[in-house]
Amino acid sequence: MNYFKILLFLEKGNRDLFTYPIEEQMAFLNSLGEAKDDIDRGYKQYLCQKQLVLPKWKRVLFNIVGVWAFPFVVIYFLTKRLLIKKSNNLDCLIEKKGMPEVVPLEVREKYHPAEAYEEGSSLGLSDLGFLWKMICRAPFQPYFIFKAMMNVVRYSHLIYKYSPQTMIQFYEFSFSSSILTAYCHRFGIKNIDVMHGEKLFFIRDAYFHFDEIYVWHQHYVDLLKSLKAEPTQFRIALPPSMNIDTNNYNNPKAYADYKYYLAIFDEEQIRSIVESMAFVKKDGKSVKYRPHPRYSDVDLLKKYVAEDEIENPKAVSIQESVANLGCAVGSYTTVMVQAYFSGKQVMMDDVTFSVQYARLKELQYILSDDNFDKLSNHQ
Repeated sequence: MNYFKILLFLEKGNRDLFTYPIEEQMAFLNSLGEAKDDIDRGYKQYLCQKQLVLPKWKRVLFNIVGVWAFPFVVIYFLTKRLLIKKSNNLDCLIEKKGMPEVVPLEVREKYHPAEAYEEGSSLGLSDLGFLWKMICRAPFQPYFIFKAMMNVVRYSHLIYKYSPQTMIQFYEFSFSSSILTAYCHRFGIKNIDVMHGEKLFFIRDAYFHFDEIYVWHQHYVDLLKSLKAEPTQFRIALPPSMNIDTNNYNNPKAYADYKYYLAIFDEEQIRSIVESMAFVKKDGKSVKYRPHPRYSDVDLLKKYVAEDEIENPKAVSIQESVANLGCAVGSYTTVMVQAYFSGKQVMMDDVTFSVQYARLKELQYILSDDNFDKLSNHQ
């Protein structure tokens, strides 16, 4: 079984944000009350994920693994520390995700993070007291303790080896995030997070605390505060990936008054989409359809759309695509938010994807606000 298959197995049975009512999420969140400290924040975030994301069989399996593996893993990482040599100090370490475009320039200019470092895991004797605090907080939750420890050993290794002043990660959705903040504070280190994907009302993201978290808009501040995230940590900053300098990508040949950004679709859906977009030509304007490079069925698209109205993702970059349009049309896709933050008009498809649109509105999707145009307004 390769790594990808293991990941698929671990995801099997998980419930996602579209599969249960927001009322159920809010009721459970409110039943937990306020967090006492960062370890408690991590524990309450774990309870949210355990209750509403992980199926029962998986909770039992992970707890069994956690009970048996914990003592052996602790001994292993304590032994491993003896082989670790200290390196040159690095003031700021950032998790190596291969996504430099998602880090705001404000973060890079303020902290100058070092991405080129050796990752690893090890544990010091002084860490045992911190692990004991986690055990005392949730003695009958071995999976919570084990998974949190596996993140602590990673941070412990980096702190021991490089003596940083700041750690930057992309893990607000992990219940270990607040625990790592508490761990960093033992050494006077700041723990910082960077938003790198869309956020909806989903209690997977509840309770977390960093010294700073950089989000794209005030909308996300309000949303995450409603999920009981610590209120003073938020900073607003757009990364280059979400703030396209459209002046640098001007190309009249790539221009269309409307561009529909496709994802997965079947024949009924693409037929509905094309019919819904018929108003564009009636108004004497131009339209292009951009298939998703991995998920869209281009052959099926060609059955309903002329080839000169299909934008080739291999020939036109997403930056160039967004720069050369009048209005972006689509449903739940990252490029719609990119277009909005880059100063373009956006229009949500509430015709073909009416059920999804209603659900997105319930989950407080930023583009489902009534201030944004909807495709139904043009039918």
